[in-house]
Amino acid sequence: VDKALPTFLQTAWAAVVRDLDSTIKNVGRKLLQDKSVPWQIRVRRAQALRLLGEVFAEEGARADAAGGGSGGGVRNLSSEAARETLMEAVIGTASRA
Repeated sequence: VDKALPTFLQTAWAAVVRDLDSTIKNVGRKLLQDKSVPWQIRVRRAQALRLLGEVFAEEGARADAAGGGSGGGVRNLSSEAARETLMEAVIGTASRA
């Protein structure tokens, strides 16, 4: 079980990333192809989405540089670190319920 935990977390994280990526693409497509608003509004939406993407990219780079980003973090977890991460997530979720 200890050896499988990092692989499990990596797989779960990959699924979350895939789901977020798909959701963001769908939302972006709906915002940019909404024919119920004038093209000028769609252009402004595109500009806003680009700005939002730049902010996320900058923050991601800053987090990676500080060592707190997800750039390989799940992949590089030891069994003990993976267990601690999973327990923190479970406890955090249970405390919100």
